[in-house]
Amino acid sequence: MAIRIPKHCVAFFAALACSASPMAAEDNIPPEKPVGVSGAADAVGVVDLAPHNLAGAVGDYELRARVVGLAPGGAIHNHPHNGRPGIVRVTQGSVIEYRGEASRTLKVGDTWYENADTVHWFRNPSKTEAAEIWVVDLVPKKK
Repeated sequence: MAIRIPKHCVAFFAALACSASPMAAEDNIPPEKPVGVSGAADAVGVVDLAPHNLAGAVGDYELRARVVGLAPGGAIHNHPHNGRPGIVRVTQGSVIEYRGEASRTLKVGDTWYENADTVHWFRNPSKTEAAEIWVVDLVPKKK
């Protein structure tokens, strides 16, 4: 018994088969140089490690990346960064950062730097929207 396929279905499947392009042989070979990359040489921020007077050797530290969420009205307490340098970027919502008597509102895409002189705290000013920050910092290894 033969199966009959309507002509419009045959045309559809033929078009689908023709539109699918097989992977080119060079797609699975790594390029010799970067291709289609932007911003790789442009630092988002740089924190000088010298003023931190880090004890021990580089091997005593870890480069840590975290995503930190702040519920509506949430806050991070006042804390110093001497010995714990970092770079932070707001990835959702907004936060208000307080350094001494100064404050500033940071929104998605904004960054700040935590160097040896940084003592700050921050909060999510929204009553309805969560905020999120991406934090990359240098911390002593836990022993």
